[in-house]
Amino acid sequence: MESYPVQNQGLKRWLTIFLGGLTVLASIGFTVLLGINTWTRINIHGRAILLSVILYPAILYAGMLIAGALAISLAIFFWQDGVDLYEKGLVLYAAKRTHTWIYADTVRFDSHISRISFGGSTVSLRVKIILEGADRQRLVIRNRYRKISELIENLRGKILPELIRKYQDRLFMGERLYFHKHLQADQNGICIKKSVLPYNKITFSLQNQFLTLREKANPKKVLLKLHCHRVANFDVLIDLLENPLGEDSHSSFS
Repeated sequence: MESYPVQNQGLKRWLTIFLGGLTVLASIGFTVLLGINTWTRINIHGRAILLSVILYPAILYAGMLIAGALAISLAIFFWQDGVDLYEKGLVLYAAKRTHTWIYADTVRFDSHISRISFGGSTVSLRVKIILEGADRQRLVIRNRYRKISELIENLRGKILPELIRKYQDRLFMGERLYFHKHLQADQNGICIKKSVLPYNKITFSLQNQFLTLREKANPKKVLLKLHCHRVANFDVLIDLLENPLGEDSHSSFS
């Protein structure tokens, strides 16, 4: 089993509990002091002073108590958040809820990675892993976890070989594969905007997260250009383009 807890999990756990506990103790302490002060004033001025002394401080201290208790509850609620990978599937823990996913049930796998740069350096990384089953059920994993790149590579290794084999079988059975509304594939070749071209007539390139399809005989002619994130089962498509149906080459994920 490989475990990927949320980033800074220990800090988030104990800092939230510490701050929540400190707030609860402070609210109790202030309430005790308020009670002593109120009792003293009542003895001097009578009960008529009660509302003017206690109302607003009591509301404030009650709010502090609720906020502190809520912080402690949230820390406990999200205590086990993370992703565990097993041989046959994964388990995602999120806010006391458990999501189980079997690799063999996957009909779509995509890992979208966007780098936000400033001054030539990467300042932020956005990740979206999409798992989809035959019943359209989805599991989305975002960049909340430690070693997210390792998590993606492990999922690719566990899911893609079998997923690609399934799609190749579907092609052999005469099915059409849909990657985008303007991009499909079948036994005869790649269908681009309703025009079918044989696999050996197409070349492709990847640059700045854009997939560009061109005619092999005329590389200057762009047939289709799409952002990688807009292509469903992007890795399956790339494997198909690199290892066209009917050729003796093997999948790069085998």
